Amino acid sequence: MDRDFRQGYLEIDFATVRFASPLPLLRDSLRVFFSNLPFLAAATLVVYLPGKLATQFLCYLLDIPFAGLLSYFVLEISDLLLSALVLPAIIFGLVHRFRTGHAPALGESLRWGRRQWFKTLANQVKVEITIALWGALLVIPGVVAMVRLTFVDVVVAVEADLEPDVLGRSTRLAQGRRWRIFFVLLPMLFLDSAAMFLVLDRVGVANSRVAFALADSILAVAGQLATVAVLLMYLGTVQKRVTKLKP
Repeated sequence: MDRDFRQGYLEIDFATVRFASPLPLLRDSLRVFFSNLPFLAAATLVVYLPGKLATQFLCYLLDIPFAGLLSYFVLEISDLLLSALVLPAIIFGLVHRFRTGHAPALGESLRWGRRQWFKTLANQVKVEITIALWGALLVIPGVVAMVRLTFVDVVVAVEADLEPDVLGRSTRLAQGRRWRIFFVLLPMLFLDSAAMFLVLDRVGVANSRVAFALADSILAVAGQLATVAVLLMYLGTVQKRVTKLKP
């Protein structure tokens, strides 16, 4: 994988499954997620757990309560900062697994995540602002913006130095596939909301900053199912060959 660092992008030189329907994509996403769960959990927790503990410690020092608008913004900022490192690392590791069939190296994956951190963060901020502005008009335009910008993180992680217009590239990839993308994302959003309600709103978690940070980090691991799904949609969109993915 040293060639990826030298050339500044991840080469997709393996066969993929064409993204033709949401149900097969969701099935493949679950299979890839669980077969790579040790790597996904390690890559997420090694960043999120200390990051979330530090966030809660900062909230404690500043006397920021669990509930409220200020707490929400602090958690959102921490999620952006942490995910900007974790997402490209995970995508790098999964591409390595698809390419070689072997488990990815955590250190090498995190090195790629660190390389792409600032570009990922900058584009995530653009995505958040775009969705918020469109969503302020009506719910549907916000959803449309979310769908067409679905591939932003993957484009940064895979195409890296090759693509300066990341949001435009995501929009072009989503063109003609928006309903399929929406029906892949919909169950992900539902599961994420249900998990947050069941875990983070529990009385025991809400009264302990350490427990809250731990639960938030575990939810981030579960949230990588969406990362897997978006990566598979991307690979099935940019590649024309149809075969069975490696686990």
